Amino acid sequence: MKKIISGMLALVLVLLAALTLAGCGDGNYPVSVGNFVIDKEPASIVVLDPCAADIIAYMGYDIKMVGRSEQVDQQILQVAPVMGSSNNPDVNQIKASNADVVFAGVDLAEDVKQQLKDSGIIVVTMALAETPKQLETNYLTIGKILGGAITGESKASDSYSKLIDSMERIKTEASAKNKSTALSTVCYLYYENNALRLVTSGTYGDMLLGYTGAVNVAVNIDENNVDADTLRVANPNYVFYADEQTLEAIKNDKVLSKLSALKDNKTLMVTKDEMSRQGFTALETLQKMVDFMYGGKPASGDEPKGTAPKETKPGETKPSESKQTETTAPSESETKPKATEAAEPKSVADKYKIDLDGLSLEFDDENDDVKTMQQRLYDLGYVDDKDNITGYYGEVSKKAVEEFQKANGLEVTGQADNDTLVKLFMDDAKKKS
Repeated sequence: MKKIISGMLALVLVLLAALTLAGCGDGNYPVSVGNFVIDKEPASIVVLDPCAADIIAYMGYDIKMVGRSEQVDQQILQVAPVMGSSNNPDVNQIKASNADVVFAGVDLAEDVKQQLKDSGIIVVTMALAETPKQLETNYLTIGKILGGAITGESKASDSYSKLIDSMERIKTEASAKNKSTALSTVCYLYYENNALRLVTSGTYGDMLLGYTGAVNVAVNIDENNVDADTLRVANPNYVFYADEQTLEAIKNDKVLSKLSALKDNKTLMVTKDEMSRQGFTALETLQKMVDFMYGGKPASGDEPKGTAPKETKPGETKPSESKQTETTAPSESETKPKATEAAEPKSVADKYKIDLDGLSLEFDDENDDVKTMQQRLYDLGYVDDKDNITGYYGEVSKKAVEEFQKANGLEVTGQADNDTLVKLFMDDAKKKS
């Protein structure tokens, strides 16, 4: 009898081990997404699509990134090596990275996709979310792939809710800043196929405009072709445009050129990238528009905040200690910032996904918070080599913290106490000269 029980226990242990190795023990994997099945949690990913990258970073899964395309230019993702373009990446480099999954856009070349699949790499093609519902679906899809049917989907749902809550907060603050009793009206114009287009009702762009606290004048329009007479009657208070080509087309139109927004310099460039990336960039873009409309920090309109400034590429000269938003001159089409008020420093901790409440880090620590601190020090120029963004608080990190503390008027200890971390993640933190 004892031998039978012993044999049964051994069999149970073998089955449990098999389930654990297969990734099924916690119910997260295998997971079915679209027409493919993922057997276990991906350890490493390459992200070629910048919109997918924004969502992945917002959910905190960018820690899995071992490579990116050159189009994935968000500053917080610069630590991952570039592996070619989004449509024609370096297949051999991707293979060498041991990536389990590649997130690509619809522009990925078919032969490249096939080569990756033949190598056993799962290729997930992400379509740009055109509506709020599609955006939520993209969050859930990415969450299930990277975290599983239970954990990942829950994290995705929480992240999407957090995104919407943050937009609601910005909208509430914008409404409080609006000194007019009437709702402001806005529109977003872009140039495509030799014609002016506008963001219309039911789209993601319409949702973003709505969170400025203003009304999209195209809210009841289904076709994105611009009807100049309709816009003339609507006469939006603010006009956002995609690029200089769009602005020139507006100025050259005999009807649109007479809009009050153009006469009053209430126009602002918001690039297509800014209007299409749907994670951290979405919040930055929304804040940029709100600040421009209601007198917050002046927006330059020339360079998206989520992209890395060209002068901070490894091996090149670091920028000066001045903030980008203060050194970039606004274009003629933008409202001139008021010289009487200085912008209040703001924390960028949310952008880096770090909770600073009571947080302190010290020598020999090893965790994700240390890695995030190293990323911020790298972005400010105190860590020279991105290979030192490891998550381990060693001599390199200690020296970088000391240099930061000295440059920012803090006590030089080499230990990242809470005061140091709070200052490090402020937008007025001084860069290395």
